[in-house]
Amino acid sequence: MDMLWSASTTMRNPERTLSFLQTAKEIEGEVWNDETQIKYQVLLIKNRFYTPTDDRLSPSQIAVLRDYTHQMTYREAGDIFDSKNYVDPDMRGRTSFDPLEKLGLVALDVDENGAQIIRVTDFGNLFLSGAIDLGEMVFTSLLKTQFPNPLSRDRRDYNIKPFIGTLRLIRRVNELCAERGENAKGISKEEFGIFVLSLKSYRDIDRVAEKLLVFRNEKSRCANDEERKSYVDAFISEYLVNFPNPHKNTREYTDNIIRYLRLTRYIYIRGGGYYVDLEPRRMVEINAILEHDNGAAREFTLNEYTQYIGDYRAYELPFETPAQLREIVTGALAEINTLSAELGERLESIAIADTADVLRAQIAELRERRLELQNLVLRRNYQEAERIDEVIHALENIRAIDTKPSIALEKWTNIALNVLDDAVKIQPNAPLGDDNEPTFTAPSGVPDIECYYDGFGAVCEVTMLTGRDQWYNEGGQPVMRHLRSFEQANSANENYCLFVAPRLHTDTINTFWNAVKYEYEGRRQKIVPITITGMIDILGAVRNVKAARKPFSKDDLRRLYDDCVDISELTDSTAWTGHINSKIREWGTALGA
Repeated sequence: MDMLWSASTTMRNPERTLSFLQTAKEIEGEVWNDETQIKYQVLLIKNRFYTPTDDRLSPSQIAVLRDYTHQMTYREAGDIFDSKNYVDPDMRGRTSFDPLEKLGLVALDVDENGAQIIRVTDFGNLFLSGAIDLGEMVFTSLLKTQFPNPLSRDRRDYNIKPFIGTLRLIRRVNELCAERGENAKGISKEEFGIFVLSLKSYRDIDRVAEKLLVFRNEKSRCANDEERKSYVDAFISEYLVNFPNPHKNTREYTDNIIRYLRLTRYIYIRGGGYYVDLEPRRMVEINAILEHDNGAAREFTLNEYTQYIGDYRAYELPFETPAQLREIVTGALAEINTLSAELGERLESIAIADTADVLRAQIAELRERRLELQNLVLRRNYQEAERIDEVIHALENIRAIDTKPSIALEKWTNIALNVLDDAVKIQPNAPLGDDNEPTFTAPSGVPDIECYYDGFGAVCEVTMLTGRDQWYNEGGQPVMRHLRSFEQANSANENYCLFVAPRLHTDTINTFWNAVKYEYEGRRQKIVPITITGMIDILGAVRNVKAARKPFSKDDLRRLYDDCVDISELTDSTAWTGHINSKIREWGTALGA
């Protein structure tokens, strides 16, 4: 039976890829057999990168899993694994290891005795070291992933590179729309699930593009939602008759796949999040790739494919010529000057280089500058009271926004901080697409957002976690380390940390309390933990000030932070959250006075 293209076959949960790879590094050089496969899964549990369900576990084992302060031993993790009494225990390790192999991050080399030896590839080591980020890793792997391939037993009748096929199909649909005088807008998420995820051959792209537009036009003729739903259901039943659970899978796979494709920075979401299009700022690169690669699968032996998928430089990017790199530089510079003119800033110019290495550096610098200008435009656009209402609405409905909530929270918190309009610079550390939209959450090791004001600085950390894992993953050492690094880099000023979550766990509050009241590594810190509701209350107060055309400055914000961390009259941490909520209300009232 045919299979829809699914993230589960190529890069399941890519945000976990690095931690799974770090664990694979621990067993590099060992023989990949049943025993090692079990060992790998046990190590994932020990390292807290995989948490089994509670069924069949004893109360003491559940307590070990939930106590993030406890340094789990291998024996404890092994006992937890054994208690699950899996029918095929070694299969658990194979399932966790499989995405790493298909991405090209690990390989199984055969020794002279026929045993498979675990090896982290050069590509995997680059990812481990931080030399390439998650987006670059996904992009590099997707360029080479094909069906069929020697690492997969299914899809033997396929002939396609899914990523290339996706780019090519979207481009062809846009071309047909332009030829017919219709609006070229990419393809809808519904169309993506039906037509992109079912592509089997690069030869089918023109036919599928035509079929997609027939589907779109027929659906547009339906009189109401009920007719449209009936039409779509009937179409899926006929068009995807050979695919398992097509009605369910086209919906469930689509958002996952699109989020991963966004990591490549070659996919652009438009139309209020409904349409998937090619990133217009990368069309030089996209067109070069599609002229070079028709999306056909290549013939490989297992050894050849393993070497190919694990070699970071095996896919030669066709736009890496001086002529095309200069074209990219010219396009980026033109957009920068459009933004500069919109902001009333002076236009910029550079001496465009001749060599590829210097041109690549210029492109990186120009794209960084473009993001800075886009953030300034964003700040300007969100100053009116009505636009602040938009931010408040987004934060109120953060779990319903059509993206991963953690990514959405970073995005809208960044916009909320820009609403204050008194920073020298607000710098989100999440990877951004060329449209200034986050493609993922900020990497570990850096604050989510850095804020630079005249006279003081702040970092902002956000999380959607609400249980004890909030403290373990976000609310303990990581936040205080990030703030301390920021303090050291900006030692001339006082520095703060704003921590935002849907709810604040007791362990998080207790940890921050100790850092604020006593010390962290020898010095007190200024950390302000608030809920999303608290952030909304702050924005509401600022909205009222701006609606009344009253002044608001960084000094108002700093006064709030100082009031929140003034805990001299409090006897213990249990009163702190109430104290902060009270100070936010008093602050808002004083602003409106």
